Amino acid sequence: MDKGAHCVEIYLFINGISTPTEIPLRDNVVLAPVTAEFDRVKASNLLQNDIDYAAAILYEGTIASQIRIYAADEMGLACTAWNSLWDCILLGALFHCEVMGNILCDKPVEQLKSATEMHITNQAFHAIQSEPYHLTSQDVEWISTHYSAAHSLMDKDAFMTAVHAMASYKWHSMPRVQLAVVWSGIEALFEVNIEISFRISLYIANFLAGEDPVKTKELFDQIRKLYSSRSTAVHGGKIKRDINDLVSQSARILNQIIRRCSELGSLPETDNLVFPSSFKVTEP
Repeated sequence: MDKGAHCVEIYLFINGISTPTEIPLRDNVVLAPVTAEFDRVKASNLLQNDIDYAAAILYEGTIASQIRIYAADEMGLACTAWNSLWDCILLGALFHCEVMGNILCDKPVEQLKSATEMHITNQAFHAIQSEPYHLTSQDVEWISTHYSAAHSLMDKDAFMTAVHAMASYKWHSMPRVQLAVVWSGIEALFEVNIEISFRISLYIANFLAGEDPVKTKELFDQIRKLYSSRSTAVHGGKIKRDINDLVSQSARILNQIIRRCSELGSLPETDNLVFPSSFKVTEP
């Protein structure tokens, strides 16, 4: 739809990611910067109860961007707005940060005084306690090139599982649980039922390293150690390494896999993930 055409629109106020410019994400959905702070005083007459007001106090000063959503009619607007919460989760997974649309409003942040409707969409308060990820010019170019393919992959259960794991693992307070969540996302993308540690390490290394045998070998060794630590953590064993570092390393791997899938426009095909002849590895 031409955004200049007659349409209805609504705005999702975003925590966790900022953008220097407007970026079309998909049809009728645009990630946009904010040029004014969210002012709860201006919004006070729109808040429906004490919980909404408390949420508005927390959000004041933390809104980092906004998603403009528009459609030809109210029904289309409601559907697109609901699905835009998945855009938040996908952006968080692609850029390894927490992103959440916590407030839905009929006006942008800059026109809050003239707003007539506002809803708090998330009372779990995700993505407000950390510095937002600031998109660079390279990130903006990446989104323009690959976001459409990434969003299309959300139709596949495996990719949706991986994205949600990537975007939400920080919501858990226990590092062991965080590690389990991250690896559930990784495992969703690779169909491995036997020799799991060996095969998943082999598949991931080749998927990310391509034709570089040295990088492939390094990744294989790194991932195999991470998976061993994951197994120990999930089964309650004693972990010798710094578990927070294990979580960070594992999350970086999942982030790289999700971005690689997006760049290729497809999920990993394990039948094709074999090592170059120059790299030799023996099974345990």
